[in-house]
Amino acid sequence: MATPAELYAAILADPDDLDLRRRYADAIEATDPDHAEVIRIDLAGTRPDRAAALRYRRVVPRLAAPVADLLVDWKVRNGLVELVTMTARTFVDRGAEVFAHLPVRHLTLVDAAGLMPDVAGVAGLGRLVALDLSDNPIGDDGVAALAGSPHLGRLRWLGLANCGVGPAGAEALAASRKLPALRYVELWGNPVEVVAKGVGQDIDGRPVAVEMPPLGRELDERYGPLPWLDIQWGWRLLGVARWDEV
Repeated sequence: MATPAELYAAILADPDDLDLRRRYADAIEATDPDHAEVIRIDLAGTRPDRAAALRYRRVVPRLAAPVADLLVDWKVRNGLVELVTMTARTFVDRGAEVFAHLPVRHLTLVDAAGLMPDVAGVAGLGRLVALDLSDNPIGDDGVAALAGSPHLGRLRWLGLANCGVGPAGAEALAASRKLPALRYVELWGNPVEVVAKGVGQDIDGRPVAVEMPPLGRELDERYGPLPWLDIQWGWRLLGVARWDEV
């Protein structure tokens, strides 16, 4: 029977395998029942009662403790720390330490302007299904550096809102063949219109109509079909998709 340490190492190697988390919860039941129950509640998707809420308060603050000083923020999902926020400099210099302790699947970076070539070279990106760079003025050069990364083969969701992305950046993303799993790109707030967007709001909350900007059609025809340029995303309210829904 695998030990808790062996199971946790397996989770770090494959954060998408939720059965490993169930087995880990069973393995730590005797030594850490609060955390075991938090994992089970999260995996079940049930709303915590008062007793469970108290468990969360006891457990969550310590889950990132070994690397908390390297993080701006973190969130627990599926019973473990999956979502972390870091400065780009810390990620480049010490991201490996964070990934050695936490099964990170969603990374948010701040202060990333001018550092995208370094960020793109970090092998730890290979674990991510979601990367959020919103509100970092990385511009077209930053997007091009990211699109050329050899480590983003699993990435499904990419946040580039308010990043100063223009047509050249959008084309670099569309032309890349290193993002085979990419399903959704958030690009609002940039000086370029490329992804489908909803127009108006019907009584059921859905858009009245959906428009695909000319540049989006052109890029999809030239480099596609590209899932992140699929018009389906425009049928969501404001065209926004959550990272865990793609």
